Amino acid sequence: MEINLRTNGTVTILDLKGNLTIGAEEELNRVITQVVTDGQKHLLVNMAEVPFIDSSGIGGLIKSFSRVKGEGGKLKLLNPTHTARQLLSITGLLSVFETFDDEATALSSF
Repeated sequence: MEINLRTNGTVTILDLKGNLTIGAEEELNRVITQVVTDGQKHLLVNMAEVPFIDSSGIGGLIKSFSRVKGEGGKLKLLNPTHTARQLLSITGLLSVFETFDDEATALSSF
């Protein structure tokens, strides 16, 4: 998995590219831990280029969400693919994660 960081105001955007599966979730958690340690509290995870998520990936998203929330921040999802959205729905996580299909709307929600 490739993770590119960019910033828009007080929001750090993580552009993910590749499958969010076992191993990749560890990289996601490492990057998010570093971003939070560096003082960033508003994170937007762009999932537009994540074609597949397995149970480890879901676990990684939950762990990341909990980590950010525990530090008083917010983690939101941007552009989850149809497959990702179905998986989040089936697991009941659509009610946990705020999800957006438009970056400008997502950014203004922080």
